Amino acid sequence: MKQLVVVIGLPGSGKDTQIGLLQRLRKVEVVRIGDLIREQAKTNTSISHALRSGSLVDYDLVNKIVQQEIESFADDSIIISDGFPRDTDQADWMETYAGTHKIAIISYILLDISDQESLQRLLKRGRADDTEPIIRRRIEGFHNLTDKVIEAAKSHDKFARVDATGSPEVVFERLRKALGW
Repeated sequence: MKQLVVVIGLPGSGKDTQIGLLQRLRKVEVVRIGDLIREQAKTNTSISHALRSGSLVDYDLVNKIVQQEIESFADDSIIISDGFPRDTDQADWMETYAGTHKIAIISYILLDISDQESLQRLLKRGRADDTEPIIRRRIEGFHNLTDKVIEAAKSHDKFARVDATGSPEVVFERLRKALGW
């Protein structure tokens, strides 16, 4: 049976870093929805247009991309989802899909930092799209969509909040303990 770990966190919470450390600890597959969508945009004009205009990609299409990626993994895989689900519709779809396709959702992990910490980390990163107004919009968008997913996930005994402040090694130790790895 496939096992799924959902990692959620504000931009700058260290999801990529922590998932990379998990990959060193255990053999895991990673579904990075942002990467998958950008790859699909190379050949799909509707996705490409949505990305260029700043619109959200069609949910049914995103769900299909996630489904195809998960189905490409071996039946005994441990899968980490990074960037999915972003909202309650996607979370509901994922729960239903997992339930009908022999996938055990073993944990929802929130890498928790404050909005201010997110802003400071992203400003330090110094990428062209990491300006304060853009970062603030991304933080607001996260709260508007994903806070509801977090609230729903808290009702599961599989939910864990991991303090994502501190060094990557300290955060990783907290994450590892939360997962029981």
